[in-house]
Amino acid sequence: MAKLTPFGVELRKLRLDKDMRLLDLAAKLDQSTAFVSAIETGRKQIPDGYLHKISQAMDLSAEEIRRLRGAAEKTRKEVRVDNLHGEQRELVAAFARKLDDVPSDLMEALKKIVLKSICGEAPFFRKRRGIVVPPMSTDKLRKFAEKIREVFVSDDQVEFPIMDVLEFKLSKILPDFFIDIETAAVMGDDEGRVLAGSNSIVFRQDVYEGACRGNRRDRFTACHEFAHFLMHRDVKFARSREDTDRIYTDSEWQADEFAGTLMLSSRHVHLFTDSDAAAEGCNMNPAAARVMWSKYVKEGKIK
Repeated sequence: MAKLTPFGVELRKLRLDKDMRLLDLAAKLDQSTAFVSAIETGRKQIPDGYLHKISQAMDLSAEEIRRLRGAAEKTRKEVRVDNLHGEQRELVAAFARKLDDVPSDLMEALKKIVLKSICGEAPFFRKRRGIVVPPMSTDKLRKFAEKIREVFVSDDQVEFPIMDVLEFKLSKILPDFFIDIETAAVMGDDEGRVLAGSNSIVFRQDVYEGACRGNRRDRFTACHEFAHFLMHRDVKFARSREDTDRIYTDSEWQADEFAGTLMLSSRHVHLFTDSDAAAEGCNMNPAAARVMWSKYVKEGKIK
């Protein structure tokens, strides 16, 4: 389970104060977003000369450099977990004992509580079933998504700025929240992950960068993982949904319904003539917009 180091906390604070995304800092450093994220979370040690490069790239003051240097020294003194297997490293923060003491069946159960988007899955038509979570009706999910919109954007803003919310706004409400970026080699087919009990959303590097640049499919993935973070990260024990379980107890179904509503609000559908216009106006992938349009028609929200 990733956690910001003291250096990461201070660097992230400086980034946010200067309205810099991970993407922006990575570009200034000529590094990948996954590399910068790995430094902030301690998966990689702070390289020699990195502090000097950061100072120049961010145009830091003498006081800001002093604070960042102090945080770097504190980070270097912390116990490292770089030599652990990736799955063990994700779980190490959850236990105050050696991982060898954790029963294998418990380890496997905990590893299942990973809420994620997988490459190639179509929103609303996922073949993979989610885990069973407390039930939420379509109406409750719609209302929750609208409440979240109200927190972060004005009523007349049509396009939901998901990456601005995740990069800059959410941490003002949840100070410990952060975005973590991993390489495709680490993530594999997983486009995004939320680990139960974590304070972060993990994105595959290409998905994070695509969402920042406005890629509609990647923006939906970001909204989908945002839903998991808000609704499902406190799940303690999990099992996959079975045929006897109602669809409204499926974590993936709930996340899709939330994400669709977040991107295409019912309060804005009257502005559009059809789903293609809605997809354009909301910066939303056309397939998901068509599904949401059809749902709103059935719900009587489009005449």
